[in-house]
Amino acid sequence: MKTWAIIGGLVATLLLIALIVLISINNAWQTAAYVAVVVLASFQVISSLLTIALLAALLYAVFAIRDLASKTVVPKVSETLDQVKDTAVATKNTTAYVAEGVVTPLIKISSLAAGVKAAAVVLARRSKPSSYEPE
Repeated sequence: MKTWAIIGGLVATLLLIALIVLISINNAWQTAAYVAVVVLASFQVISSLLTIALLAALLYAVFAIRDLASKTVVPKVSETLDQVKDTAVATKNTTAYVAEGVVTPLIKISSLAAGVKAAAVVLARRSKPSSYEPE
């Protein structure tokens, strides 16, 4: 591969030198300038057409992606959001049920047991309560 690149470079250099010598011998620099302008203008036209084609392909890809997203991704996201909302409502209802049906009776039973314990301690005391002395 490297050998072919060197050979190609040498051939291109020799052709360029031969072209310069040929133009100099015939004193055709004005004609060569005109030819160069025409060649460069034709390359400019080709590059402009390619740029337009690439822009059209890019716009087509953007619209295709937009259509795909609006037809597939957005409905899936909407379904997922609806499921999340339903789950949140179910969680809220479960939390309310647990708070009212399980925790509230336990708190009432616990406070009742604490009151019974305090009453039993007070009733079981035979001596005068001692004053509070900090440690």
